[in-house]
Amino acid sequence: MPSHPPDERPVPAPHRCGEPGPLVFHLAAALAGYQQALLAAPNARDDRFPWSPHLREAAAGLDGEIDRLALAREIGARLSAMLRGIEMWQAHPYRRTLAPPPAIWSRGNCRLLDYGQAPEAADPRGLPVLVVPSLINRAYILDLLPERSLLRWLAARGLRPVLLDWGEPGPEERSFDLDAYGRERLVPALARLAEEAGRPAAVVGYCMGGTLAAGLAARSRENLTALATIGAPWDFAATSGLGGGLRAMIRATGAERTEALVTGVGEAFGAVPLTVFEHLFALINPMQAAVKFQRFARLDPDGEAARHFVAIEDWLTDGLPMATPTARDLLVGWQIRNRTAAGRWHFLGGTVRPQEIRIPTLAFCGQSDSIAPAPIALPLARDIPGARIVAPPTGHVGMVVGSAAAQQVWRPLADFLAAHAG
Repeated sequence: MPSHPPDERPVPAPHRCGEPGPLVFHLAAALAGYQQALLAAPNARDDRFPWSPHLREAAAGLDGEIDRLALAREIGARLSAMLRGIEMWQAHPYRRTLAPPPAIWSRGNCRLLDYGQAPEAADPRGLPVLVVPSLINRAYILDLLPERSLLRWLAARGLRPVLLDWGEPGPEERSFDLDAYGRERLVPALARLAEEAGRPAAVVGYCMGGTLAAGLAARSRENLTALATIGAPWDFAATSGLGGGLRAMIRATGAERTEALVTGVGEAFGAVPLTVFEHLFALINPMQAAVKFQRFARLDPDGEAARHFVAIEDWLTDGLPMATPTARDLLVGWQIRNRTAAGRWHFLGGTVRPQEIRIPTLAFCGQSDSIAPAPIALPLARDIPGARIVAPPTGHVGMVVGSAAAQQVWRPLADFLAAHAG
């Protein structure tokens, strides 16, 4: 059902045409989900009906049969709102213009971006902090907007955050597995920062970058003073929730077959394309796109909340392909074989054991994190001797760019780094 007459539809920005990816999946998932709700409506008063926890109490007061015609109208309104939200985002005037700071080192397609040289920096020679992002999405989620930039915020408080921007896998990185990224990029980047700063540095890792940072701290104490992780996944044994269900399906395929599939895709495209990971993330919560674009449709398109939403959504659709050996490590070695928590992850010349980390550690585990929920993230923090755990009431991305991120994550992170980064 169109949300605008054909001649009044907003014109999408070129980089948003056909997005959010995978668009066909998002639309089909919304249709299927609402169809299921309509079919299940006659059973809504059954005690076994799977109401969401926040709706269960209200549902207990239902009197009589569900009006399926009214429900169908509501479904139509929600689908229309989803389409309207997608069109609003596609045509929104926001474009990213925030320029990165100078690079102090590069190798292959990787760069070290020195936020001690950003205009907001209070001390270009402040306490050095190596910031390690995920290899799946682009690093600028940590520098999203001037008012939502963890890196510029830390720099304004006298620290010197330096971002390891992995970049898109180039000719050198196409053959890299995780161990090669550690040896050839992570360790040299830390050494370069320590040499340039004249002292060792703290390391902060976000998402998958937090796991790599923990691996670095477990395998080497050289040039390191402290470790902080934000939403770092570790124990992939959990099969509860939507993410756990997805892992169970991948395991049912079998490690060998999944590895062959990943290898075949990588050989066909030169690397594992972004769309593979977009589909996997979409499967974690198939209705998420419908819900978030319905909410966006209710926002003032000229307001700050809408601008923030568009900036995040643009980042989500601006992902990276992954080197095939790295994708095998992530999808088979971690997700299926759980080598991290099982004590069989080989990194930087040996097995990674969090119990061997001997530097001060702070771990943020979001209470609403669907990418690295508590059963996946907490085991890493609990295995590190003396690690302090902070559980902010937010999600995976919200920990770094949410409206409460400065209070719930940034400030305690800055206090920890100020105490241990020198």
